[in-house]
Amino acid sequence: MPKKSLHMKILLWGWAIMLCALLLTFWFYYGTVAEELTSSSGQSTSHLLNFVRGQVNKSNTVPGTSSFQKTVTELGHDLGIRITYIKSGKVLADSEVQESRLSKLDDHSNRPEVIAAEASGSGENVRYSTTLDTRMLYVAKAMGKDGEFLRLAMPYSVIGERLARVKVNFALVLLLIAAGSALLLIYIGKRTSAAVTEISATATAIGEGDYSKRIRVLPGGEYKLLANSINTMARKIQGHIRTIEDQKNKLDAMFENMKEGIMVLDPDGKIESVNNSMIEIIPETANSKGRMPLEVLTRHEIQDSVDAIINNRSESKSDSIILDFSDGRSMNVTICSFNDSENNRKLILVFHDISEVRRIEMVLRDFVSNASHQLRTPLTSIKGYTETIIDNPPNDNKTLSKFLNIILDNANHMSKVITGMFALARSEYSGKKLRSEPTNLKLTISHSIDNLTKQADAKEITITTGHIVEDLVVGTDEGLIQIFENILENAIKYAPEKSAIRIETELDGSSVTTKVIDEGPGITPADAERIFERFFKLDENAVENGSSGLGLAICRSLVRNFNGDIWVESPTDIASGTGSAFCVKLPTAMG
Repeated sequence: MPKKSLHMKILLWGWAIMLCALLLTFWFYYGTVAEELTSSSGQSTSHLLNFVRGQVNKSNTVPGTSSFQKTVTELGHDLGIRITYIKSGKVLADSEVQESRLSKLDDHSNRPEVIAAEASGSGENVRYSTTLDTRMLYVAKAMGKDGEFLRLAMPYSVIGERLARVKVNFALVLLLIAAGSALLLIYIGKRTSAAVTEISATATAIGEGDYSKRIRVLPGGEYKLLANSINTMARKIQGHIRTIEDQKNKLDAMFENMKEGIMVLDPDGKIESVNNSMIEIIPETANSKGRMPLEVLTRHEIQDSVDAIINNRSESKSDSIILDFSDGRSMNVTICSFNDSENNRKLILVFHDISEVRRIEMVLRDFVSNASHQLRTPLTSIKGYTETIIDNPPNDNKTLSKFLNIILDNANHMSKVITGMFALARSEYSGKKLRSEPTNLKLTISHSIDNLTKQADAKEITITTGHIVEDLVVGTDEGLIQIFENILENAIKYAPEKSAIRIETELDGSSVTTKVIDEGPGITPADAERIFERFFKLDENAVENGSSGLGLAICRSLVRNFNGDIWVESPTDIASGTGSAFCVKLPTAMG
């Protein structure tokens, strides 16, 4: 309700009640005053009547004579009242009527006051007098003689004037009270209306979420207790809302920034919401609200578990499922239930990508298997030759020397395998943690060639360099030298004697590609990618040629740490199907 309407309603109702109370009071008091004035006038007239009666009895005149008429007339004029003497209904004397008209007056025996006086000795009545043409108060009394009555009459206007004055006074008082009450009610109405309006507006604002709204409390105000209660309620609600909002913001931040995918299901098992990570993991969930998990994930295992928990077919309120997808990813899906504010059971599905963990587990199994295989063969050889030397020592030193050299070669091979394993683990662990320093490519290649000159000379292999760009490359001396030494060592190992190895570089924008080209037997397309795997060897005679099968795997790991790439192009000589070019592409830092 608008403020003005509320104020007017309060004012009109209050004023109407006040005026009704005043009118009822005036009506009651006016009736009482009128009755008392009439009674008082009657009593006064009765006293005068007794006085006139005494005067008439003292008079020597006889009723019905002119002298009696004169006496009555003089007495009436002196007292200012009308005196009438009646006998058997006939007027014998009247102070207000000429003697000649007395015989023409009506019979007065039927007058109410005369009838009352005849019955009880006295009587009075108020009525209109046709003789005097005015309203009169009549009082009659028996004279003690049969049929004779003395009646006095006085104008009722005297009483009316007094009542009129009373009425005017009451009207003035009524107007003053009405005006005063109106002003008071206006003041109270405005104050009450303002208080109610403020309380209503504050309550509405609080209901709409503005919990900072407060009611201004005036000392001694009628609504102080109510205002204090609403203000206290608003403060407590505001505190609770802040706590809830803080918790909600925390949960939202966790929900949206978790790496795990989150899917919330409603009591019907339909998708209610998903977080950003869930959309990244499974893009089909972006517009999945209101759909069943089976429609989006197409995995019946999840749908079966969800249905079992929602329909209470499962003894547990949670479940965990591992899913393997066709694209090679593996997910650990945890399903747990909770009850909302209406005690409805909802579900939360947490999708944790364990693909990398599964991959690492697989790599670890393969690594252990390969490492065991690589170490078992030379270890078996060492054990066999050692037992032979102990149990059946050779008679000649040449055979003994041969056995011992075999043992030494296998021990060196094991040492090389273990060293390579540590190098590969170190490169993979370092990853992006490598501290990059600008390195001169030409100097790095020259240093690698110097370190392998002795091995190349043993097979009479010449190493030549074409145009080598000297741009600075992001990397570290140790890492780059190890890359080129492993590639050159493989080239020397598989290249025929008295052949040549050529090194070339090629600048391509912000990267430089270095090629190490040999004249070896070449590599088939099927093996071109596998040669960078751990323990993969083209030559199965691992011990004799000293290969550990980890060199190229170490190179690939190091190159990727430098944000580069490595591959092989083979054959380089199409006609003979021989030759390989190992290419290393690294980013440059132009000086």
